[in-house]
Amino acid sequence: MKLHLKCFAAAVLGLGSIAVQAQQVSVKAAVDSIDLVMGDRAHITVCVDVPSQLESSVQLVDFPVLTPGAEYIPFHGVDVVASDSTTTRTETGVRYDFDFTIQAFDPGTISIPPFAVVPAQGADTVKSTVIALKVAPVDVDSLETINPMASIANPAVKWYDYIPDWLLWTFLALVLVAAGVAAFILLRKRKIAIEESKSVPVPPYDLAKLRLEKLRSRNLAESGHEKEYYTELVDILRQYLQGRFGINAMEMTSSQIVRALRSNPETRMTADEMRGVLSVADFVKFAKVRPLPDDNVKAFNRATNFVDSTKPAPEPDPETASDMPAKPTDKTSK
Repeated sequence: MKLHLKCFAAAVLGLGSIAVQAQQVSVKAAVDSIDLVMGDRAHITVCVDVPSQLESSVQLVDFPVLTPGAEYIPFHGVDVVASDSTTTRTETGVRYDFDFTIQAFDPGTISIPPFAVVPAQGADTVKSTVIALKVAPVDVDSLETINPMASIANPAVKWYDYIPDWLLWTFLALVLVAAGVAAFILLRKRKIAIEESKSVPVPPYDLAKLRLEKLRSRNLAESGHEKEYYTELVDILRQYLQGRFGINAMEMTSSQIVRALRSNPETRMTADEMRGVLSVADFVKFAKVRPLPDDNVKAFNRATNFVDSTKPAPEPDPETASDMPAKPTDKTSK
């Protein structure tokens, strides 16, 4: 029996506490203009103050919710065309501010019912005041004076107005066809030129000289890109060795390349030039050493000297060789 009495007393105290907190809930609604003309817009602001203890249990009743994508929602004789809300927390509670943009199209007096809030289950509903609007019809006095219909206009006629539309479209089609044919011919000639240039291989010496000149024009070392500069420089030399002497330099280390050059009679004298370039390049690429500007110039000059020193001798002209007298042979008689 005592346990039931204690439970009853706790329930009564809890309900009393909720009732006290519910009295602290307030709902205020206002409109920025009560006099509207059909089609005008107004803003209804609703402010709801709730204690922190009732934040999780408070319920808003009959608040218009404009779903995403919807242009408006009917609401007690007006249309809600936009809605916005903010939440502000304080030490004692939470404030909810709502801003509803309304638009009225029916003339007359419109009463918007109070906005209601239920603080908690079993608590009394808290309501705002009623909002009354007066919507006036559109003034149509200006439509009483009807102007007469304007007479038919006679615009000035130009010479090109007599050209039929089909003739213009035909000319435009011929121009497009001619442009297409010209573009086809130009593209075909370009394709043939590209195929011909690809079919004729560039000699290793000429290719190396072209790539060296292009590398120098890029000014990579001067702009701080030493690693890219030496990578490209060594790649040019490796491909030159592959095409000029058949040395598989792309798969060799720097020391292997130098040994291969020293074992080749054609490159034995210029192996030191290659070794100087490869050693500086290895320091830059793997040891992250930044060479001096003079070192960059020396490396480029060494690479150029190596390519020029190993330039293949020009083949003799068959016609010139046939015109040259035969070399006399010495005959000895016993």
